[in-house]
Amino acid sequence: MAEPITGSIEVEAPVAQVYEYWRNLENLPSFMKNIEEVRSTGPDTTHWVVKGPLGYRAEFDARTTQDEQNSAIGWNTVDGDVQTSGQVRFQEVTPNRTKLEVQMKYADPPGGKAGEAVSRLTSGPKAIMEQDLRNFRDIIEGKATPDEVQQRPAVADAHSGAVATLTSGTGLAVIGGVVLLWLLLRRGGGSSSGGKGKSRIIFEF
Repeated sequence: MAEPITGSIEVEAPVAQVYEYWRNLENLPSFMKNIEEVRSTGPDTTHWVVKGPLGYRAEFDARTTQDEQNSAIGWNTVDGDVQTSGQVRFQEVTPNRTKLEVQMKYADPPGGKAGEAVSRLTSGPKAIMEQDLRNFRDIIEGKATPDEVQQRPAVADAHSGAVATLTSGTGLAVIGGVVLLWLLLRRGGGSSSGGKGKSRIIFEF
């Protein structure tokens, strides 16, 4: 099971305003890059569509399990491709400043084991959550609109491109060349200790 993903941020807005924005879970896609859609299906149930590494897409249903006004919101999945739970806690710092603490848990990470492995190689869920919280801060403080936030490049997109490059034929050739160079240099270093022998390295492309 993947470890819990946690994050926190302080925003210049009253706690009631921050709580109300999060309480409507349909607002989450406006600042969370990996959430494509949240649709209300009942008084305390929602249907989620999320995006994972390398184009993975999953859907699940969730139930709101905690709703404490201006204090906390929590949810758990009840059916779908991903088993997850989340909680957001709200703390009034001053009348116009609020601290958020967010925790997400995935029993089955988006994309399964492969998705978990890719996440560890790239930016990872922690960096994505931090970006999401910064996006939320900019929206709630009036520094950006949801449309402007959606135009920003996602951390996951940038790192997925890096992974795609590294796993391409060119990327693997470069990695192989670096490994070969390291091995030859080690070999050359060992032979030079005896004062004899030279290493000649030729790269062809």
